Amino acid sequence: MLGLAAWALAQPFFLPTGEEVYNTGDPRVRTDADGGLHLVYPLVAAAGAVYAYCPPGCGSAEEMWTVVFETGEAGAVGNALVALDGAGRPRLLLATHDSVFYAECGGDCRDDRAWSLANVYTHDGDWELTGEAFALDPDGRPRFLMHAEQTYLGLFAPDPGTLFFSCDGNCLDPASWRRGLISEQSWLEPTFVYDPSGVAHVAAVIPVEGADLVAYLRCEVDCGSEEVDNWPGIGLGHAFFDRYVEEIQPSVSLAVTAAGGARLAFLGQNDGERFLAYFECDAGCTAAEGEAWTAIALSSGEVALRLGDGLQLVLTAAEHPRLVYTHGSNIYLGTCDNDCVGRSRSDDWGADTVETGEDLPADDIFLYRGCNVGYWFFRQPAVAVTPSGEALVAYRAEDISAGWTPSAADPTVRGCAAGVDMTLGRLARVP
Repeated sequence: MLGLAAWALAQPFFLPTGEEVYNTGDPRVRTDADGGLHLVYPLVAAAGAVYAYCPPGCGSAEEMWTVVFETGEAGAVGNALVALDGAGRPRLLLATHDSVFYAECGGDCRDDRAWSLANVYTHDGDWELTGEAFALDPDGRPRFLMHAEQTYLGLFAPDPGTLFFSCDGNCLDPASWRRGLISEQSWLEPTFVYDPSGVAHVAAVIPVEGADLVAYLRCEVDCGSEEVDNWPGIGLGHAFFDRYVEEIQPSVSLAVTAAGGARLAFLGQNDGERFLAYFECDAGCTAAEGEAWTAIALSSGEVALRLGDGLQLVLTAAEHPRLVYTHGSNIYLGTCDNDCVGRSRSDDWGADTVETGEDLPADDIFLYRGCNVGYWFFRQPAVAVTPSGEALVAYRAEDISAGWTPSAADPTVRGCAAGVDMTLGRLARVP
């Protein structure tokens, strides 16, 4: 069971957006072999995304290099993803409502002239790219997944399904991309990764007969085939999410070991009660009944009622799990270096506080009309680990306007319509 420990030692900071100041959405983060940090995050109320590079050991926005990508008439970017090839070179995937953009760097990636961006897939809005659905295979070739659009309350939704996209060369040319319908189910918020042998692994939430299953799937060959089911899988539990009230998206994350073992975390529910789960499997992970998996509930009961939007699981160089998650609109890092699933009837999990909303001084500049209180809420954390074991945690900070005191001196003030008045990316280093 997770317990709180020390605070992060490095001072968190807001992520830069270049010469222009923008609001930004959910950040994604990767580290290279030197400990350099590669991030991408969408612009909010603008059409585009930011790639940022932070050199090893950097601890401020002033040390970061940024490149801004514009998506123009294709509209706002809803999901921005980054992957690194074997040489540590970044590749980006940016998804708008009806287009997918691919970007690659051919030189010094801190310089925008080294980048090329292309719209590689335009559709009619019936498909979505969510979660960490972008991966490079061991040869550095890009692949990604899309699922059928999830409409409000399911109204007028297209038929469910999942597409697999792949490119083996000249990937800035849309004609170089192949796609296939690999499932007639929608794999929501997937994590898509390859192990060193080239086996593809996916964890996702799949709506099945009125239930939302957390599923693990894998593919060894011909992963984009429409004719053969090369993606065996297994359900591991039921997902908890609440899109419309608490604004909690389905949360599942997957990491794989060098030998192809799976490590999986998700926000689940049992009879309506939410919990945070961690699973391990080393072989035979799609066998019936799930006997190859061992699991533990890291948070349950009343404590789990405050589990919030977003989590991500990664492994250190020694293959120890690191799990960032949201609790009470604050960000925490779960760590384990020994018995992580309670085989000895105890577990080795602890938790570090990355940052809480109370740590960040309340904003009093951009409050909504009639509001007199501002407060920061954090959500959708992402994490990467350097070769030395340091965790770099990126997350979304939302400044909420609230509170209202009636004023006889200003009768035009009718009250405070609470809501988000700023949304900004933030980065913290946890030794």
